[in-house]
Amino acid sequence: MARCAELVHSSDARDLYKELLVRQPNATEAYAFVHSRGAGAPFDGSTRHDVASITMARTMMRRLEYKAAASELQRLARRHRSNAHVVALHATCLFMLDDVRQSRILYERARALDPMLMHEMGAYSALLMQENDAHAVYALGSQLLRTDQTRPEGWTAMARFLAMTGQTQEALALVWKAQALAPSCAAAYCAEGGIQLLCECPEEAAKMYAKAHALEPTAQTYRGLITSHVQNGEHKFAYSYAKQLVELMPQNARALAAVGSVLAHSAESHAKAVRLLESALAQDPRCTDAIVALASLHVTNNRLSDAVSLLERHLVENETDDMYTRYADVLTLANELPKAAANYAVALEMNPSNERAKTGYERVDRLMHPSAESDDGEPGEGEPEVEPSDMSDDDML
Repeated sequence: MARCAELVHSSDARDLYKELLVRQPNATEAYAFVHSRGAGAPFDGSTRHDVASITMARTMMRRLEYKAAASELQRLARRHRSNAHVVALHATCLFMLDDVRQSRILYERARALDPMLMHEMGAYSALLMQENDAHAVYALGSQLLRTDQTRPEGWTAMARFLAMTGQTQEALALVWKAQALAPSCAAAYCAEGGIQLLCECPEEAAKMYAKAHALEPTAQTYRGLITSHVQNGEHKFAYSYAKQLVELMPQNARALAAVGSVLAHSAESHAKAVRLLESALAQDPRCTDAIVALASLHVTNNRLSDAVSLLERHLVENETDDMYTRYADVLTLANELPKAAANYAVALEMNPSNERAKTGYERVDRLMHPSAESDDGEPGEGEPEVEPSDMSDDDML
């Protein structure tokens, strides 16, 4: 209402923004309006400090200084324990720092404090998609759409759900709707970038991540740009973004892994890539990007036993359906078929909608139980003989 009053130059705008500051001391837009009009704000020095704190935290987030921003927001949350917006911002900082478990707890706490909360829900749906939790993405999207269908967050979440269930064209339609509703929503372009990657359209993905990056640079937009350019064969661009990311987040294992992953695509840089990926794992043994990239590099260099050993060693700390699937993929390449089948089964128990695990399990089952030969002695039609060595590394990892 205050924004509408401002747009029509109503004298009520100042009073409405003042009232908003009483109810929401951290409303930076309201503070900026009142301050610009030279009107005395209805708050004391403590509240003014709170507004400055959240403004500072947002500025640090734009510079990818997530640790400092998280500390600032944590201090602010102690003074305003029931402020859902502050809690959600803190959750986003932790998500960008790869503390997924604590981030998810904070997002849920924010939603419990304010069931109508929309802010930062685009990032939350990205987290849930990363966790491969399709049910949670659907539940979040449904609730957001019930709350407000004129905002992009609900449509973005539902687009991610459709993409996770293989309905990529329908997902694109929804994410385009989100973009139409809010052309300046970076999360909607980020979501389309991920969907375009699933559609195997890295050029389009790079464009969308670039749009999101221009609106609001985040660790997520950097990773999207790196992945898109790598898949598009533009390794120089990918390396440039990876280098920028590690300069902005020098102590972040995932940022270091991004540089190693790009270098792994050049045979001359394999040794350096291994050192960087091992360094990332030394910083954070749970860094899945480093684990997957290093295992893939071992596979490329025909060091299957090293790949198996690496995934086996880190599986205890990363018990997700995705990691079990990747482990089973490498076991298939190593011709350890019974063990591969068992791990595909574990992945499917954890997530029955994991299409990659389903495909892998069926492939291994065919290899373990080849169809009966036809009368002329040739293998049965529809059951081609597949050797693990014939499978492409990209399909496996």
